[in-house]
Amino acid sequence: MEEDLKVGEWPEWEYFDEVNNLLVQLIGPAREADSAKIGVLYPFLDSIKESSVSLALLVRRQALRDSYVIARVIYETAINACFLLTDTTRLSERARIHAGQKTLRSLMRQIEIAGTKVFEFKHQSTDVLMQRPTHKKWIEEFTSKSGREITSWTPETVQQRLEAIYLMFGEESTKGLAFGLLLYRHASEIAHGTLYGTLFSWGAMEPERPLKSPEDLGTFRKAELRHLLKLVCFTLESLIRVVSKPLGVPQLGVSAKDSLDKYYKGRSIQA
Repeated sequence: MEEDLKVGEWPEWEYFDEVNNLLVQLIGPAREADSAKIGVLYPFLDSIKESSVSLALLVRRQALRDSYVIARVIYETAINACFLLTDTTRLSERARIHAGQKTLRSLMRQIEIAGTKVFEFKHQSTDVLMQRPTHKKWIEEFTSKSGREITSWTPETVQQRLEAIYLMFGEESTKGLAFGLLLYRHASEIAHGTLYGTLFSWGAMEPERPLKSPEDLGTFRKAELRHLLKLVCFTLESLIRVVSKPLGVPQLGVSAKDSLDKYYKGRSIQA
């Protein structure tokens, strides 16, 4: 029975390895591509590769909580990479400005608790850099009317970014990103340290299926990790299909679809 498989024997690993190999093949073209056409896509893809390596390590250790958090990192970075291509010039510029003003703000930091200053740091070049007209514009763009920092790089929610991707690239290519959204809720609760996030990772929120033993918990976590690994594969499959054409390597998108079909074929045979 599949539920008795050891972690290293899961069929999802072959699918995971295939899509990650395709992702690696995208990174070179992204690094060398004309930025006027694909914007700042390269850093997003390279970051996803790094997080995928981390996720594989966590899943093999059956670290459910941290696996969910890293899976969310992969998912949202993939969403941002695809969203970037819906309006490449404008969104790349906004991403650059967001990154620049974040760097400037980090030059001067202080922490206050209940009106008491407990930490303060100011880089020696802060005053000079903050006076540059371009830098002032960056700060202004990400400062609200109330004077608070606007922390998000774009006002669209993850759902709205996904909808923009769907409308531009179509249902077939973006279906994996839609399914990937299923991991987001649990991952957010775990990342924010809520009681629900903790109880979920213990299997305590399973309706009509209370876990009565450590063995039950182990079975629950393995099932969740397999599901999570599959959702990340779906996410990466859509990512590859979306970005491969702008990068001039559409054959990698075809290979990503083939890997999905191969995975499903394997599931139907074993069933």
